[in-house]
Amino acid sequence: MTAEATPVELPWIDEPRFRCFGCSPRNKIGLALKMYRTDDGGLATDVTFADDYASYPGVVHGGIVSVLVDELMGDLIALDRGLLAFSVTLRTKFLRPLRTGTPYRAVARVVREGAGVVHAEADVLSSDGEHHVMASSAYQPISSEQATGHMGLVGADRDRLAHYFDHSIG
Repeated sequence: MTAEATPVELPWIDEPRFRCFGCSPRNKIGLALKMYRTDDGGLATDVTFADDYASYPGVVHGGIVSVLVDELMGDLIALDRGLLAFSVTLRTKFLRPLRTGTPYRAVARVVREGAGVVHAEADVLSSDGEHHVMASSAYQPISSEQATGHMGLVGADRDRLAHYFDHSIG
């Protein structure tokens, strides 16, 4: 990361029920991404994928790359808007394959919001700045009903996390 990057402590990282594949250090098979603020307010992470995440020999699986950009965009929205949201669309354009064992930087930014969703974009770049992936997504805030029904959050767990739910977007 550059000197301008500021590490971000994800506020939900210690929540026992959150075992996110993208960011949780408690998920043994996950990516355990560490996030950083960029000087323009975006969110970034540096990642080098192990062979465990390959599809073809030496090539990172496209689904894993989609996890990377979805995680980064979703965390940016959660941090900036104080809400948890489900991705309702995810478009990922693969310009060049990502190689295992090679360092990359992914950077996300919020581009607009309205009609009940927040739109974000992300890029994955090689260390020489070459674009490998461009992604865009729309995120819909999670309601208390969805937190209960889809995530199984009830009682004290739901009460403790209630401030993340029931937000409306323009």
